[in-house]
Amino acid sequence: MKHIYTLLFSALVLVSACQTSKHFTKLGAKQEEAGLVNEAAASYYSALVKKRNNVDAQIGMKKTGQLVLNSLLSEFSRNASFGTKKDAVYSFHTARDYRDKIRGVGIELQLADFYITDYEKTKSAYLTDLYNEGTTLLEQEKYKDAELKFNEIKRLDANFKDAHDLGEMAVLEPLYISGNSEFNLGHYRAAYGYFNQITTKRSDYKDVVDLKKKCIEKGRYTIALLPFNNATTTPGLDARISAYALESLTSINDPFLRIVDRENMQAILQEQKLQLSGVIDDATAVEVGELVGAQAILTGTVINYSVKTGLMRPAQRNAYASYSVKKLNEVDGKYYFETRYKPTTYTEYYNNSSCTIGFQYKLINLSTGEILQTEILNKTANDEILYARYEGNANELFPASANGVNMNPNDRQALMTMLNGRQQLKSGDDLANNLLIEIGGQLSKQIGMKVTQIVK
Repeated sequence: MKHIYTLLFSALVLVSACQTSKHFTKLGAKQEEAGLVNEAAASYYSALVKKRNNVDAQIGMKKTGQLVLNSLLSEFSRNASFGTKKDAVYSFHTARDYRDKIRGVGIELQLADFYITDYEKTKSAYLTDLYNEGTTLLEQEKYKDAELKFNEIKRLDANFKDAHDLGEMAVLEPLYISGNSEFNLGHYRAAYGYFNQITTKRSDYKDVVDLKKKCIEKGRYTIALLPFNNATTTPGLDARISAYALESLTSINDPFLRIVDRENMQAILQEQKLQLSGVIDDATAVEVGELVGAQAILTGTVINYSVKTGLMRPAQRNAYASYSVKKLNEVDGKYYFETRYKPTTYTEYYNNSSCTIGFQYKLINLSTGEILQTEILNKTANDEILYARYEGNANELFPASANGVNMNPNDRQALMTMLNGRQQLKSGDDLANNLLIEIGGQLSKQIGMKVTQIVK
């Protein structure tokens, strides 16, 4: 049934769109003659939308539109005298909006000054009532209800008293209260979230800026990133993965996470006349972490590394080479070239390589010695090459099929791609580099999630 109504409405819209300005003018005149003033005004309006300079429609619109406006203004007067202030204000808006709508098609309707004067008085009284109700609700800490009152005031008069500030208070004070409650419970991340919502709207609200700073100071979680170890025979892997991990960790958008790396630790320790040695065992790690003010230390070890490269595998493939033969057309005596194909071969080459890295990390709580997070990250990267070589002119080469020359354009494009294909495998170092970046990123993601769980 709903589908049928939709079709009927669409049909009516289509019919209306096809009607002319003259049609709506005649319809309006008939409706006016029958005493259907509202309907007549609507028809004249439609006529003027289609043709602004339709004189008959202008005359009809001026007459019936004024009658409709007068009726709406009478409703305003009744509400102002016997109804509520709110009903009076919004019934005037209805009349004013109708006047503006008709003005849009070039007809100016009369709205007497005394109506405007009465409206301003009524609106002022209504705004005062809303303001008093809103301030009372604020005192009662009914912030949501107060917000609705002040929002309505702002819609009616954006400059009414201090309604704008009180409206902001109705929105921000509940956030401020919730933030302080979470702060007192030691939930510094939650508190920071509330205070941050406030500063995005108003940075000077009470002491919220200082409270955000206190949340960071009290809730900050510092991790000492210690030099990683390398259990493989390939030098430098530990330093490379440490650099990538540091870069990824420091890019985490978490104000509560602080990373202290080797360089910063060295600076801190030097102030205490201590030196960070190249090799750090578990006992030393805990001591160093405590000295730099960390709550946890992050250690890691490259536990395996291997690069494998296969043997190049050539394979000879059948193909056809095109060539042209000059021939005489016996009908017109003119020469032309005929394309022919002769068997040939090309060589296809395939090789592949792989790199595997295993890395284990541990996030250790310095207060308890508990391992907060640990995982072994095993990653493998593969590379392969497939290319072809042909001694002749590659532009003349066509792949072969069981029935002879393969003229399929996709198959020939694949052959051309192989002829221009990459012929060198990526080096083991390049593959390793990509894996180390991936491991650093995964490590930082997991550490970031853990810190989010720790700092509530």
